[in-house]
Amino acid sequence: MKKFSLIFMPILLLFTLFFIDYFLMPVWSLNFSFTLLILFLLSLMISGMIILLFRHKVSYFSLILVGLVILLAIGQFFRSSSIFNHQDKRALIGDITEKQFSTEISPLDLSKLPEVTPTMALNLGDKRLGEDLALGSQVTLTEFWANHVDGELYYVAPLAHSGFFRWMDNREGTPGYVIINAANQRDVRLVREVNGEPIRIKYQPDGYLGDDLKRKIYRAGYRNVGLTDFSFELDDDFNPYWVVTLYKNTIGASGRNPIGVVIVDPQTGEMEEYSLDNMPSWVDRAIPLKTAVEQINYWGRFVNGWWNPSKRGILQTTDGTNIVYNEGQSYYYTGITSAGADQSTIGFMLVDTRTKESVLYRISGATERAAMRSAEGAVQQFEYEATFPILINLEGEPTYYMTLLDRQGLIKQFAFVNVRDYSIVGIGETKNQASSNYVSRLRDQGQWSPIENVYDEVDLEGTVVRIGTSIVDAATYYYLILDTMEDKIFIAPLTMSNHLPLTKEGDRVKVSYYNSPAESINLSNFTNFNIGSTSPNN
Repeated sequence: MKKFSLIFMPILLLFTLFFIDYFLMPVWSLNFSFTLLILFLLSLMISGMIILLFRHKVSYFSLILVGLVILLAIGQFFRSSSIFNHQDKRALIGDITEKQFSTEISPLDLSKLPEVTPTMALNLGDKRLGEDLALGSQVTLTEFWANHVDGELYYVAPLAHSGFFRWMDNREGTPGYVIINAANQRDVRLVREVNGEPIRIKYQPDGYLGDDLKRKIYRAGYRNVGLTDFSFELDDDFNPYWVVTLYKNTIGASGRNPIGVVIVDPQTGEMEEYSLDNMPSWVDRAIPLKTAVEQINYWGRFVNGWWNPSKRGILQTTDGTNIVYNEGQSYYYTGITSAGADQSTIGFMLVDTRTKESVLYRISGATERAAMRSAEGAVQQFEYEATFPILINLEGEPTYYMTLLDRQGLIKQFAFVNVRDYSIVGIGETKNQASSNYVSRLRDQGQWSPIENVYDEVDLEGTVVRIGTSIVDAATYYYLILDTMEDKIFIAPLTMSNHLPLTKEGDRVKVSYYNSPAESINLSNFTNFNIGSTSPNN
């Protein structure tokens, strides 16, 4: 029996190690808590085997192995504790610079503002798969990722196996991915080939056994480094790749910090490692959102040390984050609020999703949740639900942009809410209508000065090529295109000039506006030379 045990127990131990390595895939580093737990269980197992085999007092010395692992875990606890390492944790985010919002954040073209949210993208993607009955029964969609490709913002998701047996039937991989234009919910495409070559997504997080993406990377030599944030991204030619962040714990078993990425071809499994400094330009994200928020909160929490019962000076992120794009660069956005503040922020922070470079903009105002409630309250009779906002620069003013959805999740209206004063709300059935309404409210509230400080006022004369009207919240707005600048749409409320309702195509006019790069521009003055006096605002 003892001879059998001498053979069986080592085999059992080897099988256990194989199972742990293949299925659990721990990071084989003492700076990871899960690894310490596994080492503790393995030490118990080994000690138990020795005691059962030899049944001698000396064999109990094998419990020293268990004790060593426990001592190691205790040591890592103190090395990881914020009590002793709060300054190191606060420094993880790096240097935080402060900048002016209006000069650093470029105004956006309203037509480029996203309409689609990740939740809506899943619904739109499922609807597209449902149009292909054969494909819809084989694959599913699990998550969409925001991608900036060729100047446009998209949501993309690979087709995933809908179960183990579907994976068995499609071992060569799923046939493509779904791409949705974030600014146009009607632009939903199923991409099956790129440049005439069919796509097969073989390696993916929802794969099994050797086709599991994490296992593929792990067994390719990445057993001693953390793998996280498996992002599906497209290069400039719309070829799909997985971008996986590599990280290490730098403060005991805490202080997670990204050190680079592995880019994996989902079709062939070929992979290439890059540091954060030399990644391809098309990669949007290397810094996990969870890591960025955690490090910002370390920075704000330990501003006056670990022991701070009065919470003096403590800052924290607001409830919710988003991804924003500025001049083609991707950033994590989060509001910054004082500890205990419910409705207001002291500013907001943008974190570069590639480099972790962080910028703080000190602007007192409403939190995202307060802005959402303000927008919902403006149309409370419809019981619309606001999406989590995106921070934008609208005519030089920090503004929350969001869509308003009905109970079926369909977009019904658009909303702009002023960050400094969330009672200033612009609502409309189109982005341009909502923007015009918002700018009108800014003028009414005397908040128009920021744009005057950012852009020069310009006078322009020309002939009206097209003119149209819309009514937003009982207010009439005019939309004009002039022959001297046909790439811009000029917007003016009826209250600006009595000339507006009498203006027609072919009239010679003069307009004044602040020279923003936006496609749609709100006028500050309007005159029609074909109507009586040439003085404005008659």
